[in-house]
Amino acid sequence: MKKSSLYLALLLSCFPAAVFAIEMPHAEHQPPAQHDYTHIQQINAALTVENATAKATIPGAKVSSGYMKIINNSDKAITLTGATTAIAKHTEFHRMFMRDSKMAMRKVDALEIPAKGSITLASNGYHLMFMGVKNALKADQVITVRMQQADGEQFDVQLLVMPLKKH
Repeated sequence: MKKSSLYLALLLSCFPAAVFAIEMPHAEHQPPAQHDYTHIQQINAALTVENATAKATIPGAKVSSGYMKIINNSDKAITLTGATTAIAKHTEFHRMFMRDSKMAMRKVDALEIPAKGSITLASNGYHLMFMGVKNALKADQVITVRMQQADGEQFDVQLLVMPLKKH
């Protein structure tokens, strides 16, 4: 019995738990053609969204995150004050930062996109946080997120769920 347990422990130590990360799209990586999703989404005359993606969920996880670049082509700053999606109970803007040499995350109430500028939502900075994910997010699924602006306007962005990549 002890011998079997030792062999099992040795075997398991050779295969540590998989660490998951998102495979981010590159210029040469195009999503499957069956989706309505496009890498560049022209929202209106003022706003363009590029490379909107979300992480597939790890089995059993109830959280995920979303990333994109939002470009403001107008002469006025645009402030985003919230986001919602049918796939999660809560959606918030978050920001990653270093505190005491460790990564930390905090909710932010609004994001400002400067006039003739952009903001990038990425894993190491500002991003969307989906909490209370209702069903597992699977690779190649397209989800819709509704963004709210300070002026009351709303717009939808489609995010392509990227596959988990084992390291």
